[in-house]
Amino acid sequence: MNEKDIYKGIPLDKIPWKRETPHDILINTIERLAPLTSHLLDLGCGLGHYAAYFVQRGYNVSGIDISHTAINHSKQLFESRNFKGDFHEFDLRKPCNITMPTIKLAYEFEVLHHIFPEYREMYVQNVCKFLSEDSYYLSICFSEKDQNFGGEGKYRTTPIGTELYFSSVKEIQELMSQYFRILEVKEIELEGKPVPHQAIFCLMQKVKF
Repeated sequence: MNEKDIYKGIPLDKIPWKRETPHDILINTIERLAPLTSHLLDLGCGLGHYAAYFVQRGYNVSGIDISHTAINHSKQLFESRNFKGDFHEFDLRKPCNITMPTIKLAYEFEVLHHIFPEYREMYVQNVCKFLSEDSYYLSICFSEKDQNFGGEGKYRTTPIGTELYFSSVKEIQELMSQYFRILEVKEIELEGKPVPHQAIFCLMQKVKF
């Protein structure tokens, strides 16, 4: 994972993944599994737009991001709209003791491909600690089948200089099944800039093993 603050020094309108309205697959999954007023956890919340969207729909949302710039923007966004939200600046590749309310569903959207394999187990352990039994966890990350950024290789560099890791379904299954019951895992296509991306959708639930 890139150590630098990837939001710092980039005009907000030039950030490739900046999007104010979540993709339908994220909206539909959350609305199907999490009743209104329940609490969501936005992992890698970025600039806070997805969190703001779900707060406006009637959910409570907490967000975590490694970027100081992103967390500040999220807080300012919520303040400007008189929304209530709880944002934490933290690197989830490290042991974490952040206290969370009762989370119904945690989601990460195009985040896990920023986290290299050697850090992923700690990351998933942290997510697991945030959730109570029967809570859901949704992860959507780039697939190794994606043809962007050179079209091959597990590690690829983007035009803005970030390095990403492209996963296989098997890798995601092996990682997540240590801590969660996998309800659904599949390859999907996501709208991207300028072309679509192939991604892995993995929906899980925390249960007693």
